[in-house]
Amino acid sequence: MKGIYLLALIFILGTVLRYWLLGDVPVSLHRDEAFLGYNAFSLLKTGRDMSGALLPLHFESFIYSPGGYSYFSIPFTAVFGLSEFSVRFASFIFGSLSILLIYLVCKQLFNKEKLSNTISLFAALLLAISPWHINLSRTATENAVVVFFILLGTYLFMKWLRLENKVYLFSAFASFAVTLTLYQAPRVFLPLFIPLFIILFINKKQFFKNKFILTGLYLFVIILPLIFILTSQNLSTRIRSLSILNHEYTNLTVQEQIANDGVAGVPYLVTRLFHNRWVTYSHVFLNNYFAHFSYPHLFSDEGFPERYKVPHAGILHLYILPFFIMGSIYFILKRDKRYIFLIAWILISPIGSALASDDIPNLQRTLFMLPPILIISAYGLIKVFTFVKLKKKLFYPSVSFVFLIIFLSLVYYLLQYYSQAPAYRPWLRQDGYRELVSYTNSIKGDYKKIVITNRESAPTIFFLFYEKYDPSLFQKETKKSKLRDFDRVNFNGYEFTEQECPVKMELDPNSNTEVLIGERGTLYINSGLCDIPEGAILLKTIKRADNSEVFHVLTVK
Repeated sequence: MKGIYLLALIFILGTVLRYWLLGDVPVSLHRDEAFLGYNAFSLLKTGRDMSGALLPLHFESFIYSPGGYSYFSIPFTAVFGLSEFSVRFASFIFGSLSILLIYLVCKQLFNKEKLSNTISLFAALLLAISPWHINLSRTATENAVVVFFILLGTYLFMKWLRLENKVYLFSAFASFAVTLTLYQAPRVFLPLFIPLFIILFINKKQFFKNKFILTGLYLFVIILPLIFILTSQNLSTRIRSLSILNHEYTNLTVQEQIANDGVAGVPYLVTRLFHNRWVTYSHVFLNNYFAHFSYPHLFSDEGFPERYKVPHAGILHLYILPFFIMGSIYFILKRDKRYIFLIAWILISPIGSALASDDIPNLQRTLFMLPPILIISAYGLIKVFTFVKLKKKLFYPSVSFVFLIIFLSLVYYLLQYYSQAPAYRPWLRQDGYRELVSYTNSIKGDYKKIVITNRESAPTIFFLFYEKYDPSLFQKETKKSKLRDFDRVNFNGYEFTEQECPVKMELDPNSNTEVLIGERGTLYINSGLCDIPEGAILLKTIKRADNSEVFHVLTVK
């Protein structure tokens, strides 16, 4: 009973850390959050996404990325309305519930251990206060939801192994399958992860008894949907656009090496053997892969994407490292297959991310490697406490010291997160759009049209989101549009342009003097990097959280 109370306290702590100022920090919405939120709003109001597709699993407007997160956001959008808070709520809920799930997974893993409950409680505590998990549970990203369903599937699979009730097996595969509708990374992870259970935990008798069900579920629930996605021109758009196989750097590197070989007189066969695409791909992949295990990525602030960066704070607390090492040593000495399972879980997690060409190492695509890291660390922590307990004089000072370090690490992270991160490169989160839309709405009735720069990325989605624009109207207005770039498709009198300075001074070739390019009765939104042209009236300057200028709202005299 005492364990339940402690778990409840840990859960409350983790929930508060993920909920506090959820709608305000991180500062502003990133464009991806806005797309997920407005598509949820569109599905709620019309049953279609913003491009007009009926209940799609992939959104055309979101480069055909999986749309599962938007579906999970629908009830919260219905209750709270469309806002930063509501669009992040699904991530907060599933992130918080994952604290309970990692406890249950540990209970299954260590069910024969004397201290299984204590290990499970510490694993839950480490996840509750994990910077990596807190960070991604507070933004509208699919990652925290993916971790929830991977943990749920793992727990249900382990329950099936113990009880052999096929309801658990089918439920486990259903949980794993949900992640395929949420994010790209599980599409590489799951085909490797699921066989781990079969190889490490299922005995021969149990396997042959269920081989047709296991094979059928694996093929029809996991593999065939992936084949369908990979062979679809549209659904594989995002994968192909990010793949190292299609990246210019990889291809240019090969061409440069072949050219240098030609100049140096290297034999053709040698060039073909060592300087070809597959050798180069291998180098790039291995560099990407091992970058995910580097100290700067895990314990410093050098991971990607930068919009999640908390200055001078790692995604893992530094005290995790010695406990992880100690846990690994104990597992190795016991020759425990659970350690092989957890380490294999960690090792296969970055494979999908390593195949991508941008934002490496990536803390988003690899969040599902966090649970096994924390489980091994919790095991190591308990073993250290067990060892120190034999030295009675050292036990209480040692435990007090460890908890002091954990507490100070958490306080430092929260200080950096709430005081430093909001002002760190806020342009990476498209800061300024909320104020811009609010001000523009207050005066747009005075103008025949509004011309807005695309300089800060995806203006269309922010005007849709913050105006709570009727999705059915937007679908009708853009149905016949040939422009399928939903970052800047025009609607409702808004005209989005790729020009940084829509109203500006230009040289007139006839008079050889500079003239103002702009129309009266039109409201212009220039980038904050533009000079105020002569003959234009500056109505308002929109600033970011770091006080840098992001937009100039202008009209012509």
